[in-house]
Amino acid sequence: MRPRYLREDDHPWLRALLDVYRAHEGRPRRVLSDRLREPLLVEGPPDKRKRAIYVLDRLMKRRVQAVVRPRDAREALFDARAGGLTREAALKEIAARHEVEPQVLMECLFADLPGERRLCALPADLDPGQLALRTNLALVQGLVARSQRVIIRAHGNARDLVRYARLRGLLCEARPLRAGAMLELSGRYALFRRTRVYGRALGSLVPRLPWCDDYELRADYRLDDAPRTLVIRPGDPLYPCEEPRRFDSKLEARFARDFGKSAPDWDLVREPRPVRADGTLIYPDFELSHRHREERWLLEIVGFWTEGYLETKLRRLRAAKLERLILCVDRERACGRSDWPEGARVIPYRRKIDVASVLAALNADPIPAASARPASS
Repeated sequence: MRPRYLREDDHPWLRALLDVYRAHEGRPRRVLSDRLREPLLVEGPPDKRKRAIYVLDRLMKRRVQAVVRPRDAREALFDARAGGLTREAALKEIAARHEVEPQVLMECLFADLPGERRLCALPADLDPGQLALRTNLALVQGLVARSQRVIIRAHGNARDLVRYARLRGLLCEARPLRAGAMLELSGRYALFRRTRVYGRALGSLVPRLPWCDDYELRADYRLDDAPRTLVIRPGDPLYPCEEPRRFDSKLEARFARDFGKSAPDWDLVREPRPVRADGTLIYPDFELSHRHREERWLLEIVGFWTEGYLETKLRRLRAAKLERLILCVDRERACGRSDWPEGARVIPYRRKIDVASVLAALNADPIPAASARPASS
């Protein structure tokens, strides 16, 4: 199935919709809601208009505008009325206490209700073209979030997809392809709880796809009790996310910075090629390559994951039979373990990876060249 995207011929009515939203910046939300029930100067298809309004509502932040905090105003007025004062007398007394006019106090009374909150300005660069792309993205994310299974074939930057999926806690299996990788992800109904949170995390993969050189996403879902398959490919008009961050955590960024300063004879490669192991792909965190001799190490940071995740990771690392492997392991996870991959040099850490310990491991007794064969990315 190909989604019914917003395209260039939708730009006129999107411009009219944007004009309505911008005309209501600083006004209560209920005023905009009333206006949206009326026709636009240029009308668009109702289903597309509904999706665009959903996106604009998410982009347009709201604020409480009140000189007296609404909760305080309500509490004081209700107490005064309970004490026997008339409505007018209570308003005058509480307004005088806060040094405002009674009418201003009345405006503050319910200023924190959703319909009374004031609308903030939309992003200055938001135009009909960008709004169309954002609306298309929201449509695709909604379908992917409700899917039963998602398969992504990606070449170039596939590593970012795999690592992002795992960081978001998605149930993901990565397999090597002749060019790139295939990711198979379970949909939210594979879980028994937190399915909505999982669905949003699944949908958050979509805007990262345009950063791949080539990709195809297939998502199986049901609509009107009939099976459907969503297909997304390069060229689909989707709004991309910002360029993926170079590091997944402050721990990795700090280690890369400290290692670069302390090891002038070594190059640190942030995105080494994946390694085939146990029918899947392992994406090491770093590759350490010596500048003057043929020596290449892979370094993996094992943080605070669940026990089941750690057992799976170690099993795959053992299957890869990497002879030049350094494992930096959270100290709580390192205690009492003996199932490390053969030949791996294990460095426990707490909050910070000690670069001196890594250099000591690199400069220890030499071992033969690695036998694991990296896969192409």
